Amino acid sequence: MTEIKTKVQRVTVFRDGARVSRNGTAKLDAGPQKVLVKGITSYAQEDSFRVKGKGPAALSTIDVRRTEVVFDPKEDVKPLYDDLKKLERSLQKTNDEIETHNQRLSNIRGMVGDFAGNFGMLFAANEAKIEQLMEMDSKSDKMVEAVKKKIRNLQENRKEIQDQINILRNNIGQIESKRRTDSFYEVEISLEVRDKAEVELDVTYQVSGAYWIPSYDVDLHPGNAKVRRMALVSNTTREDWDKVNLIVSTATARPVEAVEGSPLIITAYDPEVLRRRRDERRRVSSARAMKKEKAMPRPAAAAPGAMPPPAPPPEIEEEFAEASEAASGISVYELPKPVTIPFDNERHPVTLIEEEFESSTIHYWYADGMAEVVAQDEITNGDTVLLPGGAKVYAEGDYIGETSISLMSPREKFKLGTRTAYDVKATKKLVEREVEKAGITRGKLRRAYKYLLEIESYSKRSVKMEVFDRIPHSLNPSIEVKVDWEKLRIKKQELGVMEWNIELEPREKKNIEYNYAVEWERNVSINPPLP
Repeated sequence: MTEIKTKVQRVTVFRDGARVSRNGTAKLDAGPQKVLVKGITSYAQEDSFRVKGKGPAALSTIDVRRTEVVFDPKEDVKPLYDDLKKLERSLQKTNDEIETHNQRLSNIRGMVGDFAGNFGMLFAANEAKIEQLMEMDSKSDKMVEAVKKKIRNLQENRKEIQDQINILRNNIGQIESKRRTDSFYEVEISLEVRDKAEVELDVTYQVSGAYWIPSYDVDLHPGNAKVRRMALVSNTTREDWDKVNLIVSTATARPVEAVEGSPLIITAYDPEVLRRRRDERRRVSSARAMKKEKAMPRPAAAAPGAMPPPAPPPEIEEEFAEASEAASGISVYELPKPVTIPFDNERHPVTLIEEEFESSTIHYWYADGMAEVVAQDEITNGDTVLLPGGAKVYAEGDYIGETSISLMSPREKFKLGTRTAYDVKATKKLVEREVEKAGITRGKLRRAYKYLLEIESYSKRSVKMEVFDRIPHSLNPSIEVKVDWEKLRIKKQELGVMEWNIELEPREKKNIEYNYAVEWERNVSINPPLP
């Protein structure tokens, strides 16, 4: 049997697993041969092994089996165990002595107590003298002090022994921790070799312990948004991926179950249409670049003898992954160069592609809950799915903050980049507040309000804005809210929440006025109280 050394060459990382390909070569003689590939991680799935190769040979069978390898520490722990046994015997002996002296101390105290209890009767019968009591007290005190001193010495000795035992156990534990048993897979491959030659083998298998999560960098510009997709790849497979050809796939390794009764939604996939769209975008981009180059002013002629200015250094070029689409809309990104992702507990960022999406800036203000106007960009997704993930958001290169993107379908619109809009100011003012007037409400209480929303643009461009405000809303028949909805000219209202869509030209100011009244029975208390 010939053992072949293999190295991880290609890795396809799924969202919850990976597919690993090992490659190795061996010189084999003609005839039936067996080749052994060892050291494959125990995280591999036993039924996922596949073998391919190149050379004058035919593959007969493959046999996958699990093996265990014991790694022993170099240090010898036998002397440490011998010292530990001696110390444990010494500790037991010291504990016994302490117990004996504690019993002796208890006996002395009991004897003194008995003597003191009987001395009164003997002294009353003139059968004992006071000097005997004094002598008994003196001798018992000396005996108790001597026993206590012995116990203290033994306890100090016991502490020293216990400390030595702890040190020995710690040393033994550190050495024993180096002894481990690891499990691996090995693959035995049977070949029929026609001629003596060098045979190349590829062993492919699926592993758990690897995954990736999406991450995005979004740079917002007027009219478009540049979205850079990145993958945070984690490798906990107990195998290092050193300079491997990495492919990132949006597929999942777990089995998918078709639940009966669910609707099936399908779309027509036409790669030719997508290819024409990519070619058209490249053609438009090239045409814009050529037009820009022609429009640039020609440099003035240099004076005789003058040196031309040095050319500016070129910008660093970025390489992105080659993106393709598989069945069912699964996206596959193949990295242009080999990468290294070690076996650790870290997430390693890998840049995939950068896309340009259509976007428009929309200002938003909720008058009853926001002191300032905010701006958001409404982005239209492209032709591929955006998976859920964190996003760092920039506005024309300036950092705004971090947020998250939920699952976005192709061509779906979503809002991103919420930030304070300093180019639009808005204020809400209470213009008039009217309390109940006698004789009008016929036994009811009434309050009327008039509000003014002032909105002013300082932007150099026209601004689209969504304005929200609210008035009280009641489902109680004893409380009535009166408002003229047609006069307000709102886009829509729901449960008292009103929405206006306005557009402001540069330096334009617009006002929104509305009023309403609330009437209720005198015996009704309104909660929360009206302003």
